[in-house]
Amino acid sequence: MDQNDIKKQVDALKTRIEAHAYEAEKAEAGRWQTRTAQDITGLARFFAQVAVGALWLYEHLLAPAGRFLSVPMLVLFNAYRRLWARVVYSEDKFQVRRFSKTRAGLMLAISLICAWFVVLPLLGLLWDTGLYLATARRDEVVYLTNSQEIAPEHNIHSVQGCHSLPCTDDNSFYFRIRATLFNEIWSLAHGHGFFFPDYVAAAVPLSISECKITSYGLRIKLMMRGLDFYPDVLETTCTPLGGNGADGGQ
Repeated sequence: MDQNDIKKQVDALKTRIEAHAYEAEKAEAGRWQTRTAQDITGLARFFAQVAVGALWLYEHLLAPAGRFLSVPMLVLFNAYRRLWARVVYSEDKFQVRRFSKTRAGLMLAISLICAWFVVLPLLGLLWDTGLYLATARRDEVVYLTNSQEIAPEHNIHSVQGCHSLPCTDDNSFYFRIRATLFNEIWSLAHGHGFFFPDYVAAAVPLSISECKITSYGLRIKLMMRGLDFYPDVLETTCTPLGGNGADGGQ
């Protein structure tokens, strides 16, 4: 075999290797395109499903709620517009109405103060009232212990317990005792005077006690731990287990 034959064989081998490499690269490119197409299809399917779910949410929940709330909101908005028009305009000696920047600024400041100190508490009262009507439990027997003040600046207390003994991670729960506008109104309406969270919490001894309580709120552990959304206690009457005394709050 001369040198030319060896060179031809080497060139042929090199050509076959390059051809195999090209085919392998081409196949890999095809697989990448297939995977990319599959990923795009899956992503499009996901967004389509999300859109269908959002459409159902709008048609069955948001739109009916919007139609229900739009009537009072529109009435309030029109009333505010009429009040705004009466306040921010002044008349000169020729009885020509002129816009007053000073009046508009004062009106806006007063509106923001009223929204913060009046409107928001009223919305909270409306929410708590609906929550109470939907979830209230009266004279419920539970086992409570370890009442403690967790936010002194807001006079918020926490009470822990369970529905039955022994207490486990499945039947345990937390309550909040706090002064809200609804809790104050409820306490006054039931003849207890003003609502004092300290006194309600003080009715729960440190030892495990059998308690009869009135409470309201959602008892969903995910909401408690993730959103800090706990049910409220309005009234407590406790008897320590193994004791003869009884404590009552509110």
